[in-house]
Amino acid sequence: MHKLAEIKRNKMKNSPPKISDYSLQYGTLQGLIAIAFSFMLFILDQHYQGGTAVNLVNLAIAISVIYLAQIAYKKKNEGYISLSESIKIGLGISLVSGILSILFFLLLSNVLDPEMMDKTLLLVEDRMIESNPKITQQEIDNIIKMTKKFSGPGTSSMFIIIFSLFFGFIISLITGLVIKKTKTE
Repeated sequence: MHKLAEIKRNKMKNSPPKISDYSLQYGTLQGLIAIAFSFMLFILDQHYQGGTAVNLVNLAIAISVIYLAQIAYKKKNEGYISLSESIKIGLGISLVSGILSILFFLLLSNVLDPEMMDKTLLLVEDRMIESNPKITQQEIDNIIKMTKKFSGPGTSSMFIIIFSLFFGFIISLITGLVIKKTKTE
């Protein structure tokens, strides 16, 4: 019986860490950081405006967390991480973070600020007129009508997951190429 326990312990020592553990832990971290940032924007009444600065902050959060997770996995895996492991970690983190983002978006748009969509549409209308002063009211109404079609909770949730996974894949591919080290190298 003692030999069996020792064999089991040695096998566990040599097996790689679970990617799912890193995905869940760091995905939750990324989601909570992104929610804190979004909540700060809500407090400042800037949550519906978006923009380059907001996108860059969210991108920096994603890059940082995915990279840290990959480094932590590599350290726990005797200094080795493959590109496929890096991508799986990044996609897992992005999925968990995306789900948390959907939950916060639903809370924000239904409870905290039910007029968020109306504010967003007014901002879109103002930007359209500003960028194209010759646009007709009929064209504006058609664009707003199409925007409303694609802004329901189901469609918004789908887009959040798609964008989260897409950027998670790109980020984890790039960082994975930088830090990968396999036992055959």
